Amino acid sequence: MANEPIDDIISWSASQQPWRRDCLRRLAIANDLTEADQDELLGMIKQSAGFTLTSEPPAPIACTKAHFGCGEQTPVVLKGIANVEGVNRLVAKASLSFCPKALTIVYGRNGSGKSGFVRILRTTCRTRIENPMMLKVLADVYGDGASAQAADILVDLGGGDVPIAWTPGMEAAPQLAQVAVFDSASAQLYVDGGNQIRYLPFGLALPHRLNAVCLAFKAKLEAKRLTVVGGKIALSSIAFPIARKTAAQTFNTGLSKTTTDAAIDAETAWSADNAARLEEITNLLAAGTTTASDLGALLSWIDALKLECESATRALGDEALAVHTALRDSAIAAREAAQLAACALFDDVPLNGVGSQTWRALWQAARDYSVTEAYGDQPFPVVGDDADIATCVLCQQPLDTGGIDRMKRFQAYMDDALDTAATTAESAVADALASLPALSHLLGDDIAERNAQVRARDAELADALESFQAVVVGRCANAKAQLNGAEQADVAPLISPLAGVARLSTKLGDEKTEPPRDWRRLVFLSYAAMGTWSIAA
Repeated sequence: MANEPIDDIISWSASQQPWRRDCLRRLAIANDLTEADQDELLGMIKQSAGFTLTSEPPAPIACTKAHFGCGEQTPVVLKGIANVEGVNRLVAKASLSFCPKALTIVYGRNGSGKSGFVRILRTTCRTRIENPMMLKVLADVYGDGASAQAADILVDLGGGDVPIAWTPGMEAAPQLAQVAVFDSASAQLYVDGGNQIRYLPFGLALPHRLNAVCLAFKAKLEAKRLTVVGGKIALSSIAFPIARKTAAQTFNTGLSKTTTDAAIDAETAWSADNAARLEEITNLLAAGTTTASDLGALLSWIDALKLECESATRALGDEALAVHTALRDSAIAAREAAQLAACALFDDVPLNGVGSQTWRALWQAARDYSVTEAYGDQPFPVVGDDADIATCVLCQQPLDTGGIDRMKRFQAYMDDALDTAATTAESAVADALASLPALSHLLGDDIAERNAQVRARDAELADALESFQAVVVGRCANAKAQLNGAEQADVAPLISPLAGVARLSTKLGDEKTEPPRDWRRLVFLSYAAMGTWSIAA
């Protein structure tokens, strides 16, 4: 005989820790864990971790199949529906039979009565639905409504067919509570918008409930740990032998009234080796507080910041700002020259502004309309001839001789070298605006946190980054003002921190690929000349 789903749950539970198997047992026999259950399970966890408890927790009891209440029992088999009266448009005494040991498929045209049988089953068996009013079984809207609604639900409880009488609003029969009815209305409650299952059978839901208990216990234990040790790892007192014959201890034990100041100065002089050693220990202490994943994230950020510093220094330096000024001045001069030419060329037109930015936008729109909609197969502007008078794409009126002449002169102006040069210069300004650096890392939400990590390793570089950030923001605003022709503010000198960022990147890379010796051990050795002491990390 094939295993039941419960057998798989029991087999899986055998691989779990004893307290989890006991937790599964408790979840199988109750809807929720009581406070006493939680205390006993937490006691089992602490005991397995080696804690000394004031009172012994109970011995774990493994979950077995008997705890699921699913032993051998007589199944309920739905056999059919009979003697239907007054339901939808089903004929009197209508019936529907189900195969007890195979799949039954009911088919038919719309309005043949399929849904009517399902509506009866939804009110008699177990189903889930958002709107209870949808469970109401309607009468025949085409009938007189005089006949009472009724039906017999046929079930086999192991001793043959048994009819269970049904009428609307009656109390549900307990035998039919084991029969679940699913349709399109109830399916919406079982699957949410993200296609995640919202309902699981009892046995399959147990691992999910166990997971929720584990998360709750984790939160409780972490809160307790923070209360007891304050989030720190306390180290025991470490005793070093008093006599270690170090140079410092030898000098210290030999101190007397005859020791000269010069000797003391010589022994306590701070050398370059001492400075290098102190920097090494400081870096190791900073590195010791960062996990490997944090170190990798910081290194990735530093490498990205290095590229951004290069880009910002190149795009916002004094030479680049001077180029922006030249581009804008060139575009303004070219456009003024083109407009002067337009004034001379169109001094007889009835309206002013020919050649301006708005006029050129109007002309371009007219051209697009002509080649895509009005005259798709003819070059713009279409002016016609003596035999075929064209229609103006702007005013939608036939072009007369004066209109044809103006259209030709307008196009000649747009093809003129002065207007082309002005358009090219303005495109260069637009390209320069688009190429300004985004500064996504220097202006990112995590810049304060990242700079704090940098400061733990190199305070001077952290200060340089803060200064560089302020300067590039001001220079970027200045560049935008230059290119847009707006008023410009003064800019501060740009001092790039690129060398320091590159140096830190190299150090972090070495730290990641070749982790240093245990930083605690290095600290201990650095203070080996001391007596009994303790430190908390």
